[in-house]
Amino acid sequence: MSGNGTSGEGTNGSPRGDRRREALLAELDRQLRTTKLDDISVADLTDAAGITRSAFYFYFDSKAAAVTVLLSSIQATAAKSNDMLVNSDGRFRSRVSATLSRLADRMVDNAHVYRALLTARTTHEPMRRLWDEGRAELATPIAEYIRSERAAGRAPEGADPDSLATALIQINESVLEHLVYDPGADREPMIATASDLWVRAIYGRPDPEVDNPGEPS
Repeated sequence: MSGNGTSGEGTNGSPRGDRRREALLAELDRQLRTTKLDDISVADLTDAAGITRSAFYFYFDSKAAAVTVLLSSIQATAAKSNDMLVNSDGRFRSRVSATLSRLADRMVDNAHVYRALLTARTTHEPMRRLWDEGRAELATPIAEYIRSERAAGRAPEGADPDSLATALIQINESVLEHLVYDPGADREPMIATASDLWVRAIYGRPDPEVDNPGEPS
């Protein structure tokens, strides 16, 4: 993902703490707020940060590689939301809606980063691999939840839990992608539809014992 950040001049075993590296990332974040990733050059970043071009390539092998560093905060937010979905109390549909709403708020607030990540994912194999690995990590607890609901008799047998969990996360990703490119879009219908798909995919129906839309949340 990154270049030679663990060895060489200017490192001390903690490349995250290196001020030049952080300056480059801060400048990338700043420029992404007004400019598409494809329209930002390495020279734009290094000139604005007051850092040499060779220093950039010491830390990152490309712009896309630099963007992958910003992925960690996105994944941390997704993991926290995932935990709320799997482990909190309340109606399942409400938990899905709350989880997706929380993610939507965070991603729209950081739409410039999410858009850049989507761009990098299409052009940078390490970025694509990290994205897929992150999705797999998120899918694991959801798959376990599905298995436990089936074992308890609350959900019917069906598709492989791991594959189903991955597909459900991809539904959320499609909603988030829509919103970061169109932040003014009405998110409520999209969140409601995604939540309904989650309920029906796991439980097979909006069963009153699972989810009764007529009852208050």
